[in-house]
Order: sequence, then structure tokens, then C-alpha cells
Amino acid sequence: MQTKNTGFRSDINGLRAIAVIAVVLYHFGVKGFSGGFAGVDIFFVISGFLMTGIIFRQTDNGKFSLIGFYLARAKRIIPALAFLCLSLLAAGWFVLIPSEYKELGKHAAASIGFLSNVAYWREAGYFDTASHGKWLLHTWSLSVEWQFYIIYPLIVLAARKLFGTSMTKVLLVVGALVSFALCLYMSSRSPSAAFYLLPTRAWEMLAGGIVFLFPMQMKHAHRKVASVFGLAMIALSILMLDASDVWPGWLALIPVAGTALLILTADQTSVVTNNKLSASIGKASYSIYLWHWPMVVLLGYYGVSDSTIAIAAGVAASILLGYASLHFVETPFQKLNIKVAQRPHLASYVLVVLIIGACASAVFVKQGVESRVSKIAAQADSERTNKNPASKECFIETGVDSPKCIFGKKDAPVSVIVMGDSHSDAIVSAVVEAAGPEKSTLYLGYISCMTIPGMKLQGMPSSYQCGDFVRKEIEELKTTLPGVPLVVINRSSVYVFGHNEYQDRTTGPLMYFNEPGALDEAYKEDFRKRYVSAMCEIAKNRPVYVTKPIPEMIKNVPTTIARNEVRFGKSQDVTIPLSEYKSRNQFVLSVMEDAAKSCGIQLLDPEPELCDAQYCYGSINGKPLYWDDNHMSESGNKKLIPVFRSIWN
Repeated sequence: MQTKNTGFRSDINGLRAIAVIAVVLYHFGVKGFSGGFAGVDIFFVISGFLMTGIIFRQTDNGKFSLIGFYLARAKRIIPALAFLCLSLLAAGWFVLIPSEYKELGKHAAASIGFLSNVAYWREAGYFDTASHGKWLLHTWSLSVEWQFYIIYPLIVLAARKLFGTSMTKVLLVVGALVSFALCLYMSSRSPSAAFYLLPTRAWEMLAGGIVFLFPMQMKHAHRKVASVFGLAMIALSILMLDASDVWPGWLALIPVAGTALLILTADQTSVVTNNKLSASIGKASYSIYLWHWPMVVLLGYYGVSDSTIAIAAGVAASILLGYASLHFVETPFQKLNIKVAQRPHLASYVLVVLIIGACASAVFVKQGVESRVSKIAAQADSERTNKNPASKECFIETGVDSPKCIFGKKDAPVSVIVMGDSHSDAIVSAVVEAAGPEKSTLYLGYISCMTIPGMKLQGMPSSYQCGDFVRKEIEELKTTLPGVPLVVINRSSVYVFGHNEYQDRTTGPLMYFNEPGALDEAYKEDFRKRYVSAMCEIAKNRPVYVTKPIPEMIKNVPTTIARNEVRFGKSQDVTIPLSEYKSRNQFVLSVMEDAAKSCGIQLLDPEPELCDAQYCYGSINGKPLYWDDNHMSESGNKKLIPVFRSIWN
């Protein structure tokens, strides 16, 4: 049996069905499909096999046209993608708040320009919570494939001309090995780059190409066994892997090898890949893939992503929209045979890309077109970016050396020191203003850094050295600026109990000292001793003020207010019950009280300024006090000026 079969491959169509089902059910959070993201890897192998076949067969026959190749890919991919981008831009005009619409414009331009993988790589990791609200996140894989389509035939044509067919095959194998080695290296050092970028994904498509280039003769019995084994590998990856695994990496070999093995066997009799349902879903797989992710985001946007009924409706809508796209967009363009030369025909698709890209870019440049929404919604939404303007220069994320920024009057003696994590970065300007215009403030801030020497944090890279940073600064403070008061500001409870705005993938406390462990009484006692010891050490030669926890709103305050204004024409203040605030922070408050009793540190309480007898407020009369769900904005933090003035009073 030769895999160089020019006829229709029902097994490949069945593989497409498996891949899209896995991806869709994974993204909708259906239990049992924790590794469904591997469906994209299946698509990559299939693409590599088919593209290699087209290029080599047509080159051997003397019929290969580079323009024709690109035109065929454009007819296959661009119409449905263009329709999706236009649909989202049109719907977003009426539904999205300015910041969200601006982001959609940026992503639509990147998607239709097949650069979305680069855009998303520079923003956040694929599995990060921050990525779950991006309407076109899934187009990263289309960008990778299109970049492969652009480069691959050029490489093959050049290599065949220079080295001949046999050496070209060898070079493609070497290229696959180099790409795989790079994938392994980058997966542990820069996971986001390894996930999104072509150089670390090319080996998966080249694996499909290698299957075409090196066909194998198999007896029927051996082919059946190999087919079952390949399906088992794919099933294993879909059912057993999850988002906590390093991906891609060694584990990506499982679905890639399984897919390659199935394509190699070319088993046209398997009941899994060769049936009417898989044939139908496989044919619509591209359009289903395009439409499913916006449905996933839509459920999250309206807060029903955990509803079984909503999930079922989302899956159904994805399939229906996918089939509609297949029949009314994909198929007509595939059948459309414009009687013009290939270059002008291809240019027409390029023009479509440019027009949609220009429209999407205009949305981005116009800041999401704020004139679409009310002034209240626009002002609330703008608070999302009202952050400390000095963060980039003064708030560090790696290493142990602080830039030791001075706020306030630069040439005045330092009158107060602020030390802490991102909550200190969000509040330091309130301390500066409380000190007054004639005083200066020294700032020592580090991301996700509880002020305890030697602390470590789950999920952080090796460049994160908060524990050493704190130890170093405490040592320096023994001889630096004696007597100058120091204000400690931390989001303390998150290190012990995890985030309350989303579900942590880690188990146990986020912060640990030796090895990650359980949140038990032994851990709490160790935390208490280390915290009290750290505060007492700092307090030996200066007054120490510890800021009690800032209320965490759970919901993104500016976004919630702006969305309510757009949806319902009215905004409602974001609050949490005071009892919830006290319950969340009961443990760390008791630890702070112990430190106060042990070494005389003073506690600064934001509760009277942010809470009443029943609620803690994230906004007042529709004006946000936070730029997200737990960080105070530059306008909101001014509510705390009276709290910090007590340092000098």
C-alpha cells in the first residue's frame, strides 16, 4: 500500500472530525476531554501530509505553480475566516465596551493577516485566564499553518533545485528534528513562545510530510493493528493530558505520532474514522473550529460558562454555525471558478484581507470607538488603564536588584519607605500624596512578592527571586535610612488561600518555603512565625506600618460597570459583603495582630475608607476605585490618603 494516493482519504476526514470534536469539547470544559487541545496538533500533522503531497506530486508532474498553491490555500481559508472576523466586528459594535472592542479590532487585524500567533505570544499564555476572553484566540493555529504554507513550498522548491529530491527529503527530516529540539528547549524556558510560534511547531507539520515522503508497505493485518495503536495514542492524549502539562514538548509526540501512524496505515475500513457522522463533521471541521471559540467566549462573557444547559447550547450553536459557514461560505467559494488569471484572482483575496484588516485596525486606532457608548461606560472602562505610570521602571519582576525609585520631591530626604507586591505598586502614590509635596518616598516593589525572606511561589520561572530580594532588602535596611518609617503593603491572603477571582490550577498554598505542600495547621504556623519574624527584624531600627488587606472585589470593577451600562443602560456599584472580606482575611489579620503585639508594628486599616457596616465598595456612584478586581486605580487609591496620613500625625 502506498500513501501517495491522489484520491479522497476518508480516514483523514475522520481524523479531522476527531480533532475538532476534541478541541470543541475541551474548550467548553466538558469533563473527560482535558487534553482536547491536542486536536490542533492532529490538524497540523494532517496539513503537513496534504501540503507535502500537493507540492511533490505536482512538482514531479511539472504542474506545480506557486501562485496556484497560494490561491488554493486562500480559497480554502480566507472566505470563512473573513466572514467570522466581519461578523464579530459587527456584533462587537453593539455589545462590547471600548477596551474590548479595541482589543477585538487588534486581534481581528492580526487574525486576517495571519499574524495572530505572534500577537497572542506577546500578550499571554494560551492556558492563562487572561486569554479566555479573546474572541479570536483560536486563530493562532491558522496563522501558524498559513506561515507554514508560505515558507514550505519555497524551501522545497529551492532544495530540490539545489540538492535534488532525495537530499531534499533528508533535509526535511533534519528540519523536523531541529524544530522538535527547539520545541523541547523552548517549552521549559519560554512556554508561550513554544506554544504559539512556527519554529517550535513546524516539526508537527513536517511529521505529516515525512509520512508522505517515506511510505511503507503493510500487510492488511499489520495495518489494522497499527491503526488501532494510532487511535489509542490519540485517545490517550485527549483523555489523559491536561493544561498543567508542559505543552508542546515530549508529550506532544503522543498525538503527533498517533496521527502520523494512522495516516501511514491509510486504513479506510476503521469504524472510528470511516462512518457517515465522522465524514460529515470532518468536512465541516474548519468552519466548526472557527465558530466554536467565539461561542466559548460568549458563555464566559455572560457568566454562564459553568452552566450545563449553556454549554450544551454553545456546542450546538458551534455545530450549526459551522455547517452554515460550510454551506453558505466555504463551499460556494470552493466551487467559484473565476475566469481570470491566477495572479489577479489571488490579488482579490489579498484585497479582502487588506480591507478587513484596515477596518479592524481602524477600530483599534480609534480606541474601540468610545462614541458608541455612554459617557459613564466610557469613563468606567478607561479606569482599566489608570495604573501607576512608573510601574515599568520601578516595579520589578525578576532578579534581586531594585531600582529604588524615589517618588515625590526628588531632592528631599526620604521620609517613608514603601515595600511590597503589586498592591503596593497600586497604592504607593497614595502614600506619596499623604506624605506631602515636600517629602520623598523610597519604593521597593516586586511582583507577587510577600514580604517574607526566602518565600517561593508555585508556577513562577527561575528568574523569579522574590525570597532573595526580600532577604537582601531587609539586610540593607539594617544600615540604610535608620529611623525612616517603612510601610508594608501585600495582597497577603492570596499567597495562603490562592486567587478568589479565578480557580488556581495549583494545589495547596501558592507560597511555600521548602517544597509545595498542603494548607494545614503546620503550614499556617510556619507562615505566622516567618511573617512575625520578618516584621520584627525590620522594626528593630525603624517604625513599621503594615497595611491590612485591600478588599478583593472578585469581579473586574471597570469592566463590570461599563458592561452593565452598555447592556442595560444603567450601572450598579460593585461590592462584596463586609463579612466576606473579614472571612477571607481572618487568618492573615490574626498574623498581623501577632506581629503588632510582638514588636510594636502599627496596622493601617483601609476598611473604614472602603467599607460601611454591610459592604466593601469597588466603585462609588459608578466610578471605579479599582483598575481590575483587586488593584486600586490611581484615582481610587486616593481614598486611602487619610489612612497613610496617620503615619505623620
